[in-house]
Amino acid sequence: MIIERLLAVLIIGGGYLIWHAIFKKYPISNDYEKKPIGQWTFAFLIIIGQLYYIWTIFSRLFEYGESTPIIFLVIGIVFIALLLLMILRRRRG
Repeated sequence: MIIERLLAVLIIGGGYLIWHAIFKKYPISNDYEKKPIGQWTFAFLIIIGQLYYIWTIFSRLFEYGESTPIIFLVIGIVFIALLLLMILRRRRG
């Protein structure tokens, strides 16, 4: 049981550190002569993997029916999108 929890911390926390370092070095908003598409793709793949892993954790946690995990996933995505919109508006304004 502890190994699974340590694996979750490693995947989510370590992945965050990697893609945060990539986007800090190569921000998407800057113009580059040669765009670092490989680094950005790697960072987005890490983010997608983290979201998939989080989704599997929550789907195992909330197994009441077949449609229940999808409801929590949709609510989570909407919540994250609203948080990102609030952060972007704060940076622009």
